[in-house]
Amino acid sequence: MTDDDLDTRLHRQLQDEPEPDDAGFSLGVMAALPPPVAADQRRWARAVRYVQWTAASLAACGATALLSGAYPLDLAHTTAASVLLVLLTFWVIPSRWSRG
Repeated sequence: MTDDDLDTRLHRQLQDEPEPDDAGFSLGVMAALPPPVAADQRRWARAVRYVQWTAASLAACGATALLSGAYPLDLAHTTAASVLLVLLTFWVIPSRWSRG
């Protein structure tokens, strides 16, 4: 059997026989898939993620500096360090508000 014979038989089989019925399973799978994301949205999301991680890194450095003992542990410095730690947690842990 040559390649041409095989090609001819495959074309005939694919044209003559109907596609197998999967009871709508393929359509259900396609409907469950998320829609494709545009390149602009991916680029924007990447930039937002970069800014979030930069802000989280700066907050971690600031909280470390405030709590390291270089500054007196008075109410103002402790409050600032606590706020930075809360922001760090908010930016890093994924949630529906922060999209972390």
